[in-house]
Amino acid sequence: MPLMRLFRKPKPTIDRRAVLKLYPVRNPAVAYEQREDGTCLLIVPFQPRGIARLLSRIFKLPREHKIELDETGTTVWLLCDGQHNVESIVQRLVHRYKLERREAEFSLFAFLNTLSQRGFIAYLKKRQ
Repeated sequence: MPLMRLFRKPKPTIDRRAVLKLYPVRNPAVAYEQREDGTCLLIVPFQPRGIARLLSRIFKLPREHKIELDETGTTVWLLCDGQHNVESIVQRLVHRYKLERREAEFSLFAFLNTLSQRGFIAYLKKRQ
């Protein structure tokens, strides 16, 4: 067994059933625009640090990132309102896009994980 493996922290495992009960909620700092075609454009502010801050002042660089979501991403983003749990989002994806449940769950979990890691969403255990 390699030495590095001994010092790695094991990745926490989260029970699938527990994840399905969570309520994703959008970060209020992330603005979005819904376009005419129905898709969303996320507008994410950022604060440059160090040399990037100086360069952004000199060259008047934008202080936000814009991220285009496709139709499916837009559907999920709009459902991340704290009123729909992950289970209900999975069900909507299955019905709307005619997906197998397993495929819908896998894709949704991956997308929500990305949004969460970037700080675009958080999770609530219960609706408020």
